[in-house]
Amino acid sequence: MMTTIAAHLDTFLDDMQYRRKLRPNTLRAYRYDLQLAAIAMPMDLDTITIQHVENWLYNEDASIATSNRRAASLSRFFTWAIRHGICPIDPTQGRERSAPPHRLPIPIRRKTERDHLDAAIRILAQPYRLIFTILRETGMRASEVIRLNYQDVCLDPGREGLHLREPKNGYDRIVILDPDATPRTVRGLRSWVRTHPTGVGHEPLFRSNRQTRISYRALYYQWQILCTNAGLTNAQGQPQYTIHQLRHTRATELIERGHRLEIVQRILGHRDPRSTQAYAEISDSVVRQALAKQQ
Repeated sequence: MMTTIAAHLDTFLDDMQYRRKLRPNTLRAYRYDLQLAAIAMPMDLDTITIQHVENWLYNEDASIATSNRRAASLSRFFTWAIRHGICPIDPTQGRERSAPPHRLPIPIRRKTERDHLDAAIRILAQPYRLIFTILRETGMRASEVIRLNYQDVCLDPGREGLHLREPKNGYDRIVILDPDATPRTVRGLRSWVRTHPTGVGHEPLFRSNRQTRISYRALYYQWQILCTNAGLTNAQGQPQYTIHQLRHTRATELIERGHRLEIVQRILGHRDPRSTQAYAEISDSVVRQALAKQQ
């Protein structure tokens, strides 16, 4: 059997799915990256050098972030191959990771637009009204909300929260809810659980009309309707903002209301405080308030 990337790709992905329990989107990303690598480097694994790797990465018309992701996919493949005795070395070792450009989050800045958005959320049909309410008030990621199960919801007075299992950074966390800070979320969840008393444990908190877990595609379709109702579409009728920008917006609001960075970091579930710091950098109103105090 040839010891090429292509020859072992399917076995590698099967092993990642079985042992690492990787999500379908992650597996698809690995497959896409490694298929490109297999085309660019069809030789045996033990003859691939760091020069081959860098020629592939830098000859491709890809962003720095994409190149770093592809290099990470290739490195994981070689780590697996070494562990299984397929090849002796990892040619990606020693490669310097390129620093991605520093990009600031982009919140929905205008209060009138946020008000229109909130009004449009209130007229959506369930369960999307509640889903977007949670996204708007908590700053959670869309994937985190649609993966919630009934067992992840705690509505005991003084202990309200949502248990996120296997979130993006790999660490379980509790999203703290509060009747004052997240009032519509708390009220909405109490009503939802009360009107859906048959939901148990591991069952999805939010289901489609076909009684399957809400998909991101279905959520995005509702987002298009929401933005249309809020008047937040471009000339082509497409949303001006992404669903993820609800997270950016909530984080910016928290900073502007004077919450400390470590509190915002905890709310958003950032492991790296630099991710939270970016929201402070874009908060013009905080800077203006500080300057006004010096007058």
